[in-house]
Amino acid sequence: MRLKIIFASLLSLALALSLSSCEGDRGPIGPTGPEGPTGSEGPIGQTGEGVQNCQECHSSNQLIAAKMFQWENSIHALGGHYERNQASCAICHTSQGFLEVVGTGATSAGADVKDPLPQNCYTCHQIHQTYTQEDWALTNADPVTFWVKGGTADIGKGNLCLNCHQARIPSPEVPEPGTGGMYTVTSSRYGPHHGSQGMMFTGNAGYEVAGSVNYTDGFHTPIVENGCVTCHMAETTGGRDAGGHTFRVASEDGELNTNGCIQCHMDEDELLALVDDTQAELEDLLLQLGTKLFEMGILRDNLESVNASSSAPLELTDDEVGALWNYQYVREDKSLGVHNGKYARALLINSLESLN
Repeated sequence: MRLKIIFASLLSLALALSLSSCEGDRGPIGPTGPEGPTGSEGPIGQTGEGVQNCQECHSSNQLIAAKMFQWENSIHALGGHYERNQASCAICHTSQGFLEVVGTGATSAGADVKDPLPQNCYTCHQIHQTYTQEDWALTNADPVTFWVKGGTADIGKGNLCLNCHQARIPSPEVPEPGTGGMYTVTSSRYGPHHGSQGMMFTGNAGYEVAGSVNYTDGFHTPIVENGCVTCHMAETTGGRDAGGHTFRVASEDGELNTNGCIQCHMDEDELLALVDDTQAELEDLLLQLGTKLFEMGILRDNLESVNASSSAPLELTDDEVGALWNYQYVREDKSLGVHNGKYARALLINSLESLN
């Protein structure tokens, strides 16, 4: 039996070897067969939205590049603290938060902003909304009602700026003069925050205590068309130093860009002398009021921080908290009277008189 099995296995092996040896070398590849019939053409796809209009805006890429270059050297791009993305801060410190609330009067975003961005082209312009020149339109240019005291201002294109360049609501709120009573301050940072420029330019939200100086606006407020834009976005002086989309009025070394001023101030030497005189007077008045508030124990010796905390609050009268507000308001405006010298001067002088 075993011999039969061995014999069968050998026979199978021999048969397999004989069959494999029958296959010859592979022959040459045959000629290509005839081409099949052309398939039917599919339907034409939809034209991409706006693609046909790209050239309308991008015909001058050098101009766009120049504006981008200016913006890249602006405080909005470099120093806007866009990482402050908490809901209450994001409305001005991030592009996304600003676009969420611009024009609504809201004082906070709905939630913290993820992946925050600094202010950029899309913040201020309606980029890629219509894919026409209309995309350069501002995201909002409606009149603005200020958060503090509720005054409304309308300065044309500058309205967009006012949405953020206004004071935050302080605690306690700024009282009306003559109301009496005491007010508790618990923060060393009591004041308008860093955005009082728009209120100052339009003459709003000061503590207007009675005094020897009337509360009137300077010449800039009624005659400077489009407010902030006229001076801060005037023709540039050197590409990125000041003007245009740098939003700077002066270069980093302090040289004033007068291109937005010479429409009215035709003598540049007189203009620069006027700026120097105005700022010197306001600086002196600020020092006088700051020193007085320090002597009263309201300000610390740096003449910036308030001498208050949650554990050591200040109890102030209406005139005292009003004078403190006016001091911080004018100081944070940072223009030293250029924005609205008459209004700033009245706030400081009348505050000093109220404390004396």
